[in-house]
Amino acid sequence: MALNGKRADKELKIAWEQFTKNTTLLPNVPPLVAAGWKRCRQLGVDPQGGYCRRVLSQEEQNSVRATNANLLEVAQPFLTSLYDILSDSGFAVMLVDKDSVVLEVQGDPSILTASRIGLNFVPGAVWQEEIVGNTAVGTALQEGVPVQIAGYEHFCQGHHNWACSAAPIFAPNGTVCGVINVSGTLDKVHPHTLGMVVAAARAIENGLAMRKATEELRLQHKYQEAIVESMSDGFLTIDINGYITYMNSTGGRILGVDPKTSVGKFVADIVDFKPVILSVLETGQGYVDKEFMVKTGNGFKHFIKTAVPIRDENGNITCVVDTFREIKRVRKMVTQMVGAQANFTFDDILGQSAPLMECIRLAKIAAQSSSNVLIQGESGTGKELFAQAIHNASIRSDGPFVALNCAALPRELIESELFGYEEGAFTGASRGGRPGKFELAAGGTIFLDEIGDMPLDMQAKLLRVLQERRVLRIGGQHYIDCDVRIMAATNKNLTQEVELGNFRRDLYYRLNVLSIVVPPLRERGTDLDLLIQHLTKKISRQLGRDVRSFDPGALDILRSYTWPGNVRELENVVERAVNIAQGLEVTVEEIIRLLDQQRNTSPLAEKPLSIEEVEQRAIERALQAANGNISLAARLLKISRNTLYNKLKKYQINVS
Repeated sequence: MALNGKRADKELKIAWEQFTKNTTLLPNVPPLVAAGWKRCRQLGVDPQGGYCRRVLSQEEQNSVRATNANLLEVAQPFLTSLYDILSDSGFAVMLVDKDSVVLEVQGDPSILTASRIGLNFVPGAVWQEEIVGNTAVGTALQEGVPVQIAGYEHFCQGHHNWACSAAPIFAPNGTVCGVINVSGTLDKVHPHTLGMVVAAARAIENGLAMRKATEELRLQHKYQEAIVESMSDGFLTIDINGYITYMNSTGGRILGVDPKTSVGKFVADIVDFKPVILSVLETGQGYVDKEFMVKTGNGFKHFIKTAVPIRDENGNITCVVDTFREIKRVRKMVTQMVGAQANFTFDDILGQSAPLMECIRLAKIAAQSSSNVLIQGESGTGKELFAQAIHNASIRSDGPFVALNCAALPRELIESELFGYEEGAFTGASRGGRPGKFELAAGGTIFLDEIGDMPLDMQAKLLRVLQERRVLRIGGQHYIDCDVRIMAATNKNLTQEVELGNFRRDLYYRLNVLSIVVPPLRERGTDLDLLIQHLTKKISRQLGRDVRSFDPGALDILRSYTWPGNVRELENVVERAVNIAQGLEVTVEEIIRLLDQQRNTSPLAEKPLSIEEVEQRAIERALQAANGNISLAARLLKISRNTLYNKLKKYQINVS
């Protein structure tokens, strides 16, 4: 936009003189020049100056260059190309950052010397308008447009012999990140120079955009690789010819190969089995969460796999993405989701009686062994509680604890529950098949409750599994290894069942390696009081009640009971008592009413107590607790002294 011709130069000189003397702005001043002059006036710039008096130290320059390293690296070849075009023509090419700091200067030695002497136009110079007045560089930064400033268009007299052409460089985000400028003496000015500068600026912008896109792709690839590497599943991709293009570290571990050296190899060449992923290339059909068992030189590998074919816009397969996980990890996930884990430890077994302590001692010995365990005892004694405690104290505590009640399953379902089945094995079989309890318990413990109720034909199949430590699914063709510890429980006398022919002798000996007999509650002495106290607190808290104990008479009734249902029955009775209690204690009347309600179903019916008998026992218990003190005994029974005397006479109870 320089004004050409002597007349124009003369008119601009007059306009500059008028403005610098009395701020009068003549109409012939171009708008961008006029705006620059006004800024200089506001900034207090000396129109007789123009020499750059601020140059950054070397340390400051190094910091600025580091900040603009990307711009410098991209712009350098374009600066060189532009200078090659203008070499020996008396021009200098320079790159300036967004803060007006000169980053790079290239030019003929004569022009560089002149600019250095007259203007201090050197790397590190701060080319701001408040220092050097309006220039093409400052105007391009201020206005964001290409501009040519020549002669008297400069506000400072020191620049009147110079002509500059500058174009802003826009970063990919649309902001100005620098300026490219070509300067020469006034006699060298030409409108075409600005065109070359603009072309160079656009080329630099394209380079910055390409670099940003490349960096984004690199980061995206890095993120994607990080995501794939963080997967707990194996992951690999193959091209249309079956050659591996990527494999994550988990995939390498599962397949037993080096993932990095596997890339570029045919997928069938890195394993000793036929990869099922090749079938996707043959059929064009993928699959999701499909179970595969492949034979290898070391046995079988058992996977859950998903393969997805990737197609181009014409529907042609370009590659296949394969994810796979080992079946043992799937089993672990399943057991965690269905709650196949032991919740109780030896600390949860309450009691201090000698029979119970001996049982705990044997159970702790069993916990340190890997042998099969047979737990015997009446119903409700807590056989599964002991099984869970043994599991949690064993080296298998991190593995699953899978329980199966052999008496609760229909005869025809026991085999499929224990050993699983393949798809189509029988009518109603789930699609894809289903693993059995032995597979789900891999690495942990399987607890076969009520083993004495298992049918004889299933006993023979169970014996085979115990001997071979592997299972064959119903309808399956391959045996599956199962690293499982077996614990069994029964309320039957298996020795008698063996003699009667109801239980296989060989299976009995397989199971009865370590034997634990859980004592019934009636043989545990003072454990009853401890359990009642514990259950009362626990159930009261669960129900939001404030029942704290049983009164002495009620406790005496509970102590006199034989508890054929053992701890399970005790817990039921305590829960019912807490529900019906009217005060802080469960009274004699409440426990009598409760037991009377269940008379038809409770084993108490075997030894019924009349109300008079219960009352007599309660009085005797109260007198014993009060050491014969009538007043204290009456308070314990919550009756008057006269009433107590009448009842002592009625039941012929002597007080010594």
